[in-house]
Amino acid sequence: MVSMKVLMKPIETITTHSKEGVIRPEKYRIIEDGETIVVLIDKILTRSEIKSAGCRELIFGCQGVINGYLKKFELIYRVPVCQWFLYRM
Repeated sequence: MVSMKVLMKPIETITTHSKEGVIRPEKYRIIEDGETIVVLIDKILTRSEIKSAGCRELIFGCQGVINGYLKKFELIYRVPVCQWFLYRM
């Protein structure tokens, strides 16, 4: 049996904002196994908004180059606490 592990890790994110207030993640930084990894976001594929336990969250389906490979991943922004998370399975 294959174990599927869902991870949501807090990350540091650099974003831009349009004059209309639309937020766009540009790159993020995460520390894994003592190594700092910086990922530039190549493209935002999807955007959505949900309420999870009464907390407004913005979900960004993105792609970027990680360790030389183009990968897809999701970034989650929790609006009330101004915190970013990397979501992956």
